[in-house]
Amino acid sequence: MTLMMALAEQKVYAIFNVVAIRDSNLMMDTSGIVANIFVDVGSEVKKNDPLLALSNEDRIQNVNMQKAQLEGAKAQYVFAKNQYERYKKTGNAIDKNTLEQNYSNFKNLESTYNNLQYSVQYQSEMLRRTTLVAPFDGIIASKNIELGDGVGANQTKLFRLVSHEKKLVIQFDSKYLPLVKIGDVYRYKIDGKGAEMESKIYKIYPAVDVNTRKVSAEVSAPDEMQAGLFGDGYIITK
Repeated sequence: MTLMMALAEQKVYAIFNVVAIRDSNLMMDTSGIVANIFVDVGSEVKKNDPLLALSNEDRIQNVNMQKAQLEGAKAQYVFAKNQYERYKKTGNAIDKNTLEQNYSNFKNLESTYNNLQYSVQYQSEMLRRTTLVAPFDGIIASKNIELGDGVGANQTKLFRLVSHEKKLVIQFDSKYLPLVKIGDVYRYKIDGKGAEMESKIYKIYPAVDVNTRKVSAEVSAPDEMQAGLFGDGYIITK
């Protein structure tokens, strides 16, 4: 039985690189001057942790001013609405022109109140965008910005953030594509040294690289592996 299994198996040589499952160059969608930097190369961050803030005193003032105007408009709107509803309930006790004037005043104040609500939301969003936050858990791999630097909207790559989770991207000769299947075991060594490790293929790329005639696949890897490491090994096919 062991001999038959050995004959059924075939080893396919494959090289690999260790890469982070998520690897992003972070930019901002607004422009300004850098006022605060909260992380450095090697900093571990959680999703939504602040990384950098632009000078935003003017935007803070705008938000506070809009909120104050909103509170005033809300009070006027509520008063006018209550007054109109009260007059409306009196029926014939108030003339039609007065009722229509109260209704018009109530609707105008309602429109002003709604517009200010949208304005506060917009100004708050503009303020939020002056702070860059981490889109996922990971570690800062590089930093390309300093205090006082100018930032262009969607132009400046500020940080490179890589996830803790790693994977192996392996490559093998395309002639073996019919043999290799998801679930096949990949046995490998880092740079041909150390203990042999193994993991299973969970993704096979559907296209062949036209330059190398190789096919890529992905294999899970321990989180503690450093991105950028490389090595080789064999896919055990059945």
